[in-house]
Amino acid sequence: MDFPRTALFLEWSKPLLQACAAALTFSVGVFAFSRPRTRALLLIAIACFVTAFKDVIYVIGSLQTVWKVTFFPAEIRGLLFLLAYLLFIVEVFLWPIALFLLIRERRASMAPTI
Repeated sequence: MDFPRTALFLEWSKPLLQACAAALTFSVGVFAFSRPRTRALLLIAIACFVTAFKDVIYVIGSLQTVWKVTFFPAEIRGLLFLLAYLLFIVEVFLWPIALFLLIRERRASMAPTI
């Protein structure tokens, strides 16, 4: 097996993999938003949309870095990466809160009835 070529192929396919992750995360957010409204599912949907938006910004960066495709001027890209970094900070807190709410709602729905 040719490891340098494999690593080069994986690096070349990075924008595709990031785009797939963003699309899947967005579709999970749409699915969670379309279910009956609970606080946990609503927060999971919001977390998915924030993550997908952040991932799209990173896809744009990977497209420029790996494939040399430029969508925005350098100033706008800098602002987008700053926005992605701030969204990452929000995302770090949003996902655990959403999962705690989901577990709490699930445990409340599984409580034994006497």
